[in-house]
Amino acid sequence: MFIIVCECLYLKQKYKMAEKRNLLLSTDTLWGCGLDLIFDAAVEAWFDGIDLAIWKNFDAWNVSYVKKLVRKHDMPVKVIQTSPNLNKKEIDKALDLCEALNIDTININAPKFFDYKAYSFIKDNLDSYKKANPDITFSIINPKDSRFFAMPIPKYRFSNIVEIIKKYGCNLWLEVSNIDEDIFEDELLRKISSFAPYISTIYLSDKNKAWKSRIMPGDWILKLPTFLKKVKMNKYSRYFSVRFDIWKADLVDADKVQLLLKKTVAYFDEHYTDVDVND
Repeated sequence: MFIIVCECLYLKQKYKMAEKRNLLLSTDTLWGCGLDLIFDAAVEAWFDGIDLAIWKNFDAWNVSYVKKLVRKHDMPVKVIQTSPNLNKKEIDKALDLCEALNIDTININAPKFFDYKAYSFIKDNLDSYKKANPDITFSIINPKDSRFFAMPIPKYRFSNIVEIIKKYGCNLWLEVSNIDEDIFEDELLRKISSFAPYISTIYLSDKNKAWKSRIMPGDWILKLPTFLKKVKMNKYSRYFSVRFDIWKADLVDADKVQLLLKKTVAYFDEHYTDVDVND
């Protein structure tokens, strides 16, 4: 009986993967781990692809090695994630990976506080890279404490989500746990239909009452089930990526890591894949 149940669960997951639900594992979730191990973990937990943080995994700069892992694990890389200190060398490497692996999305981490150098590089060169690579979607993340309209200090951080889309003509890499709970409910949930067409990747994690973000999705303070249903109602067709913080003590326990990842996948399927938006 146990074997039959396991087989049914396996077939169910294979069916969901065949539906192209586009659920990715961000490699910086398993920080400090080698890419081979991360690819293997993604396969075991039934993810659909990899979100490759080239600034966290130095072996990700080896294009031939990454191609080898894709073939070995039959696990595609769908998104390239760059650092907050973006420069020409890093963006060129990201573009090399996109060309070699047929990747269509580059996600850019926003510069740190008052990092004028990185901010200026993005602001001054983004249009040129977009024109030279029309098949690639360039997106900028909303950093912590980002707002939808008002531009707070510091200036050089792309904190205004509307400005990311309108002023810089860039898609939005939406990390929901970076948004204040009130803004999440008052702005994002209410206006998701307006923002959905400009979102390239949704980073799925939660936050607690102490405002700690990047927590594994669950019964915390963000209304993620409501958010996911609204996203599905708006026919969002791009990527979801899982990125949350894992304690170092848990990272060295392969079984614990698999449990956390599979719970997250199950949470996503319960509140997105299996949800009937006509209810």
